[in-house]
Amino acid sequence: MTSLPIPLRTAGAAVAAVLLAGLLAIVPGAQGRASASAGPTGPPLSVPQQTLDDAVRCTPDVHPGSGKKVVVLVGGVGFDPADAWGWGYSRALVRDGYGVCEVTVLDHGRGDATIGAEYVVNAVRYAQARSGQKVNIVAHSAGPALSLWALRFWPDVAASVDDMISLAGPIHGAHPVNLICSVGFCPVLAHQLSMGSRFTAALNREPISPSVSVTSIFTLFDEGIQPAREVSSYPGAANIALQDHCPGRLVEHVGLMYDAATYRLALDALSHPGPAVPARTPNLCEGITLPGFDIATFVPSFTQGAIKYLGILGQPSLPAEPALPRYAEQG
Repeated sequence: MTSLPIPLRTAGAAVAAVLLAGLLAIVPGAQGRASASAGPTGPPLSVPQQTLDDAVRCTPDVHPGSGKKVVVLVGGVGFDPADAWGWGYSRALVRDGYGVCEVTVLDHGRGDATIGAEYVVNAVRYAQARSGQKVNIVAHSAGPALSLWALRFWPDVAASVDDMISLAGPIHGAHPVNLICSVGFCPVLAHQLSMGSRFTAALNREPISPSVSVTSIFTLFDEGIQPAREVSSYPGAANIALQDHCPGRLVEHVGLMYDAATYRLALDALSHPGPAVPARTPNLCEGITLPGFDIATFVPSFTQGAIKYLGILGQPSLPAEPALPRYAEQG
């Protein structure tokens, strides 16, 4: 059994207090530079192009001459890139030889998921155009729903992605979110990420292109994304419950972003054709945190992100899920 150090257990308890109130999602991002050219297929984007481009930031080695694979990091509500990834995945992926791009969704990802997905569409196009090759996505919490929506409805985006790696994704919604909506407070994102919503039905009505290898990693100890095995599994994906391979591993929702075993599985998917294969990963369950994890940065970053996450309480409460865009109603 793996136990967390005292600071991480304390942070985990704080996470639980937040997540039991609903869904957690994390979105990295910042300062894009060049414009990404629009793909030939998929619906037009409603967000202005300059706004989308300003929401993307890539490391300097994302260019054709570097020879490095590129990972686009996507999250959801509350956390900017430094808060979400700067103490973990960004550092580890750069250390392991990957180029990294991050995307910021409008209003910290607290609004309409169909609009948030447009930021992912543009980030993938931007990263692909800048690198000259297919790119990969690693997404956490609500980020997988946004990413799969982008892959589902924009064929050029699906053609530009090799691996899609979901960490604790409410791909079919999440039961605690339904409970939130049942008592009255329900912003648009909560409606959309409820089990049985029109959004999740449209997302899962048809599979994304088989050219994209999907790995979905989730923890049975998640505070907010439950029932984890049911809502985080995606048809045709490598659906990996962490505790099936590392019994008793004490990892909760945010913990998947610093967990060593989860990172090894993500690297396995990124470094091989197809999705992750746990049996192919040596020493899968050893250690606690991913390489380069900086707890001194994590603690204040988590605090700042949690404060912004709680801003979802200020979102308008809607009596019902809003209508989907026409392209999703038809597809």
